Amino acid sequence: MNLQKNFSNNMNVIHGSHSKTLTEFAEELCISRSSLQDILRGNCNPRIDTVEQIARQLGMDPLDLLSYPDSGKLAPIYGLSELSEEDSVELAAHFYAIVRILVKRAEQSND
Repeated sequence: MNLQKNFSNNMNVIHGSHSKTLTEFAEELCISRSSLQDILRGNCNPRIDTVEQIARQLGMDPLDLLSYPDSGKLAPIYGLSELSEEDSVELAAHFYAIVRILVKRAEQSND
């Protein structure tokens, strides 16, 4: 699997964990809707500064967005190969939402 596909897969999981429209999610990431669509489809090779910007907006390390699913912070999400693809994506979205809540809570307690 290449970086472009990893990025697309990881972004699809993250987008699935947000209850936002494509336009709202693109605005949150500070990128255009068409750019986000291309990323989600795996039809683009974003510049590294775009990957860094998206990671910053998500509060993630850019390497986690480019990593193969069996490495990085998203690894536990993909380890459930016995589930159907639909169930895996849904579970991954919920898991990522939980992680975001825990990270936000940890950041608040550090303030």
